[in-house]
Amino acid sequence: MENHRLGIPVDICDRASFNILPLKIQFIKAAKEGQSQEKVPIVIVGNKRDLHHQRVVSSEEGRLLALSLDCGFYEVSAAEAYHGALMVFHGLAKLIPDTKLALKKGTGIRGIVKTMSAVFGRKRTDSL
Repeated sequence: MENHRLGIPVDICDRASFNILPLKIQFIKAAKEGQSQEKVPIVIVGNKRDLHHQRVVSSEEGRLLALSLDCGFYEVSAAEAYHGALMVFHGLAKLIPDTKLALKKGTGIRGIVKTMSAVFGRKRTDSL
């Protein structure tokens, strides 16, 4: 049995990317749940949390949409530290019952932390 979890990114500075989410999620659920007869855990991931002045989708709107679509909701900033992305991956892992035990033991999260540290933990260099 395969366990699928989906994180769907949305640009919180772009109303169109938010408005299309219900259609995308309904399509995914119809395709995946129709095949396996199992619920597909989905998390909406609002990105660009650091761009407050450009934000057009509020946190409350995101949470309400996620609730209405039976999804999780997180906001992150890929430009900031990797901790937000780590929370998303941890939340996705908790949505599958089999992974809850692994997370309690600490084995599953260590691999995620190492991977996220390797990808997002590097110092940035600004080039002109």
